[in-house]
Amino acid sequence: MLTYSFAQLEAFTAVAEHGSLSKAALKLKKDRTTLRDLVDFLEDGLGYTLFLREGRTLRLTPEGEQLQRQAHLLIRQVRAFDAFAREVPKHTAQEIALVYDPFTPRVFLQALIAVMAKQKIRLSLICAARDEAESLLASGQADLGICQAHNCSVGNEMEWRALGAIDLDFYASEERVRDIASPLSLLDLSLIPQIVMHAASDEPVARRLQISGHTIFTNELEILRGLLEQGCGWGFLPTHFQATRWEKVKRLPTEVGSQGISQTMVTIWKPGSDKREEMNEMLSLLPALWKNSGL
Repeated sequence: MLTYSFAQLEAFTAVAEHGSLSKAALKLKKDRTTLRDLVDFLEDGLGYTLFLREGRTLRLTPEGEQLQRQAHLLIRQVRAFDAFAREVPKHTAQEIALVYDPFTPRVFLQALIAVMAKQKIRLSLICAARDEAESLLASGQADLGICQAHNCSVGNEMEWRALGAIDLDFYASEERVRDIASPLSLLDLSLIPQIVMHAASDEPVARRLQISGHTIFTNELEILRGLLEQGCGWGFLPTHFQATRWEKVKRLPTEVGSQGISQTMVTIWKPGSDKREEMNEMLSLLPALWKNSGL
């Protein structure tokens, strides 16, 4: 198997394009003698002539014409690879994976996506419960988490910062609670299936949000909407979901009322990341994005 260097192929395609060693040398910013030697070595390795020499003009042989097309394609591929390889460190540093709680406001996430896109930072997003978020952060599969506060220590491996608060209320389809006296008691709610957006394994969140003994789980907002609209259960949900705009879904008057029912959201991350600069910049942007999202 014959081996050809990139320099030989580059010299060959340049000479073929310009028909002259001098012009090709000027184009590649190399010595004319060096270019001639590269072409000679390539011809020696191939065992056939690539150029017919007519004075100072070089014209491709039939074999050279066939080889020139393939060499030109190969040169383009090599240059594309070279450009990609040079950008790899930048791309690695400018990637951030965000894991977010199902209750995280979508308008806030969309604003964050827009800012990161302008800054040429690739943002991957994963919707997950708190326990899964911490696992992803600990393993390095995620860089930053937006979660509900647990009111307990995150341990020495994580850092956290308060982001803001979301208001919660009770929602269901009109048909589901039509025959129940208003306001509903917690006992009434405990007898009706509850649609929960956090896994039962996420115990601290589940304890705080779960009232009914019969739960239906989904962390997908559109599926939640479908379940509520079809009367499959009721939900204790963020008001920013604007569930009353969904078909036949209304807010449920309950004995506990709706004043002061809110939940703090926090950002958590594992310190010592090699993306420290990007992380610090993102953390500094989050409070303003949250506020500007009307939350």
